[in-house]
Amino acid sequence: MKETWTKIKDFLRLINLRMILLIILLFLVLCWSIQITLQVQGVEASFLEVLEYNLLAIAGNDYQYTDLSGTRWIGLIVLTFGVFGLSAITGYISSALVARKLNLERGTKRMKTMKGHIIICGWKSDIKILMQEIMRKNKGLHPSDLILINNADDLKIQTLREDPDLRGLNILRGDYTEEQTLMSANVKEASKVLIIGENQENLDAELIDSRVFVCALLIRNLNPKCHICAEIKTERYKNYLEAQNCAEVIYTEEYTRYILTTSTNYSGMSKVMSSFLDNGDGVSVQIAPIGDEWIGRPYGELFAWYKEKQNILLLGVLENMGVEKELKHRILADAQKSTNYGEIIKKLKDVKTLETNEPHLNPADDYILRENMGAIILGEEL
Repeated sequence: MKETWTKIKDFLRLINLRMILLIILLFLVLCWSIQITLQVQGVEASFLEVLEYNLLAIAGNDYQYTDLSGTRWIGLIVLTFGVFGLSAITGYISSALVARKLNLERGTKRMKTMKGHIIICGWKSDIKILMQEIMRKNKGLHPSDLILINNADDLKIQTLREDPDLRGLNILRGDYTEEQTLMSANVKEASKVLIIGENQENLDAELIDSRVFVCALLIRNLNPKCHICAEIKTERYKNYLEAQNCAEVIYTEEYTRYILTTSTNYSGMSKVMSSFLDNGDGVSVQIAPIGDEWIGRPYGELFAWYKEKQNILLLGVLENMGVEKELKHRILADAQKSTNYGEIIKKLKDVKTLETNEPHLNPADDYILRENMGAIILGEEL
């Protein structure tokens, strides 16, 4: 019974209940008007009898309650009202059911309740491979943990939906530069957002990057703790995004130019870079957290531990690892616990000049490890 009542409540919530109640009220008022008219004309009839007659009239019954012309005219009005009233009720119910089915297909209701998920904004021709690689790199990640936002045509979207490797993938049709679209994907609870842009309308590179920039700003305002990774095609917007402290800015032209120029001096550089990024053998450059037990100890000890215990090559450290706002908040919270005013002032100055995710490759062995650092390692995927 409880389950049945829940379904009834959900159904009533879908349809426009106030409109239906208004139609019923107007119908009862018309029946009351007919009764008053009958009484004025000397015909005795109860309200229930008038209601019964008009219900029969709405149902198409030819039964005539009275031959009085005024009453018959009112009956015609009620009949017309009934036809349109039933059509309105049927229309509202039908549209509600259709809307419910569409929402179930799009998964918008579920998206609004997701937490810790990954959002991908935009479209690439190899989007399927990109998502498969994301799931491979993030152990335990399922397609249902991903939300893809774009305006790709129906054929491309349908191809993704039917792909067995991406079964359960959440796809949201819309413009990722609009706040409402991002809210539908529950960006406030997302852990990571990847913005790759899209060129569905043959836009030039700067216009595509401008949309990526707007999206990054919106997400930063809606979820300051979210890890944002943005791919851009022009150097101008690379500088803009870095000025807004975007966690990851991928300027593809920069990497391409580096590989091309170094390949003229060193034979095999392209294959070396491919191996670093992971050429399929499971060995790649990664970033691992440094445990608290290593804080205050020299870099050389950590290098030796990785090499001996795990057969992993330590390439360097990543200083101030994390999202800027969260990292600054953590440093300020630690500063407030101190009773040394000199130390507090020093930390406040450090926060102002803080640059997050700064790589320090091949430091000296006596380099002292500090808090908020990550280890840049080369080895099998963890």
